Amino acid sequence: MRRPAMGILAQESAGRLARLKLCMVGDEGVGKTSLIRRYVYSIYDEAYIRTVGTMVSKREIELPEIGHQASLIVWDIMGRKDFMDLFKEAYFKHVRGVLAVFDITRPKTLDSLKEWIGGIKSSVGEVPTFILANKQDIRPEDGLSDSDIERFCSTYACPWRKTSAKTGDNVEEAFRDLAVHMIRAR
Repeated sequence: MRRPAMGILAQESAGRLARLKLCMVGDEGVGKTSLIRRYVYSIYDEAYIRTVGTMVSKREIELPEIGHQASLIVWDIMGRKDFMDLFKEAYFKHVRGVLAVFDITRPKTLDSLKEWIGGIKSSVGEVPTFILANKQDIRPEDGLSDSDIERFCSTYACPWRKTSAKTGDNVEEAFRDLAVHMIRAR
């Protein structure tokens, strides 16, 4: 059995390295995988990549504003609610935070976050949850207004922000802000 390097062990015992599991949830095609690829690997691909089951990625970040480092373990959950219903206990176990993603060009994907957020709360209780209005680079005239989004998010007391996996707008900030909230909620 391999033991961790002393530097990591020392940081962890001092409370400086936080290992945090977060889940990305939302319907198929809202951009969860693209957001993760942009955040973890700094890449974007126009091709649709369907997640089958779950995909796990990792990124370590510095959070000097709160004196911590975070090892973010990001779980990309398949965007089908029937799949979530079958496996939510396994996928949400030990989750410390959630990025609930909807496609700003498809209003129904915001409404369906009710079930995703409800599924998480029924499995693990209250954890920091941020809502991401993804695909802000595409603004159809019949898309959601900021007031529509604000009204929905206030119901769940969740902060939100517009993001774009394509341009990278607000992606880094969304993950960092959630990490800070997860550490403070420990």
